[in-house]
Order: sequence, then C-alpha cells, then structure tokens
Amino acid sequence: MAAYRVPHPRKPQIERHSRRQTLAARVVGFVLLWSLVGLMTLVADRALPREHLPWKTLTMIDPVGASTRIKAARAGDDPAACRAILAQGGIEFSEVPPTAGECGVRDAIQFKSGLAPLSPAAPPMTCKEALAFGLWERQVVQPAAFDELGQAVVAMDHYGSYACRRQYGKAEGPISEHATANAIDVAAFRLADGTVISVARDWADPGPKGRFLRRVRDGGCRIFLTTLGPDYNAEHRDHFHLDMGGWPKCG
Repeated sequence: MAAYRVPHPRKPQIERHSRRQTLAARVVGFVLLWSLVGLMTLVADRALPREHLPWKTLTMIDPVGASTRIKAARAGDDPAACRAILAQGGIEFSEVPPTAGECGVRDAIQFKSGLAPLSPAAPPMTCKEALAFGLWERQVVQPAAFDELGQAVVAMDHYGSYACRRQYGKAEGPISEHATANAIDVAAFRLADGTVISVARDWADPGPKGRFLRRVRDGGCRIFLTTLGPDYNAEHRDHFHLDMGGWPKCG
C-alpha cells in the first residue's frame, strides 16, 4: 500500500518574495543587456567607418563596406530616399511612367548623366536597381579600372534591363527580375583609349583585363542582391547579370 504523504504547507510570503526576486533578476538582466548593446553601438559608431554601419545613411561617396548591400536594399525600398541619394551624388535621371500587369514597371528611372553612359542608352531600372548600379559604377568599376588598367571606364555595353519574360526565357517558372526592370545585363566596358573589355572574350584573361573583370564581379556581389557571371553557368558566359531582387546570390 502506498505511503500517505502529508502535503507541505504553502507559504505565500515566501512565494511572493521568490516571484519578486525572479522579476527583479529579469529586469536587471534586460537593463544590462541593452546597456551592453548601447555601449557596443557607441564604440562601433566611433571606431568603424560609416560604410560598415547599417544605421548610417547611405551616400554615393562611401566605399563599399559590410553594410552597403543592406543599406542599398533598404534605401531602394523608399522612393524618396532612393532618389535623394542619387541626386545628392550628382546623378541626374528622369522618371519612367509606371505600367500595370505581371510585367509592370513601377518606381523606375532612367539615367541622364553622372555615370559612364550605357549603350543602348537610358535603359529603365527600378530606383533600387539604379541606386545599386550607381554605387557599383562609382565605388567598384572605376577604381578597378584605374588600378588594373590605368584609365577610366567611359561607357558600358549592356544586353538590356527590361524584358517581359520568365527566368532564362522559359515558358514556365519564376518571373525574371528583368520583367520589372529590376536587373541589367552588362556585357562590356569601354575605356578612355578606346579599348573594349568584354566579359565573353576577356573573362579568362590572366592579365589585367581578367583581373579587372573579376574585381567588378566580386564588387557587384557586395552591392547587388544577385550577381551572376561566367563562373555561374553557361547562360552568363558573356555578361554580368546584376539585380536587386530575391535571395542574395553570387556566382
């Protein structure tokens, strides 16, 4: 037969005291945690360059840093902020009228000046894509051109930014970022002396042309959400696909 156990008498005062101690401990822990976060933020704010700090406003003159991609994506989602950053960076643009439908283009602009001209001229791009492209041209393409080739890029050839289609032109599957002008395919870079650096021809070059192309691809991966080139697959053997949609991908 099971032994009978006498229940312990409840002690309300002890229980209330225990609950108060537990609550106090949680409050103290919460305060200490946020005090630590605040201290770390203050130290980072003073010790790290602004391009690495996600709470600092994005500008066109900041080098590419650890937070550039997230800041570009965030600013690009705010039409007014996106345009303000471009304008403050000396980039002129015109508005593209919005269109409806599955391949509708919204919040799009066309560059007028302030960057190396694109050929064909003035492709429509969402402001988010245009902002990322401007940063890439200013902070990646031009520095790489001077470092590796000793001169500026004065124009860029592309295969288009807008096309109402699905990915890889298939009849089914996800819609392409090109269908909303949220991407551009860059094929070649024209230098001040007339030299043309082609992705298709020069990607495998072991010298400065190849190094330049790899630097602009790698730099794109730190700005755009998606950067694809010849190393990714055969479909991208002759261009860099640069877009600001979907999940981050670099190849």
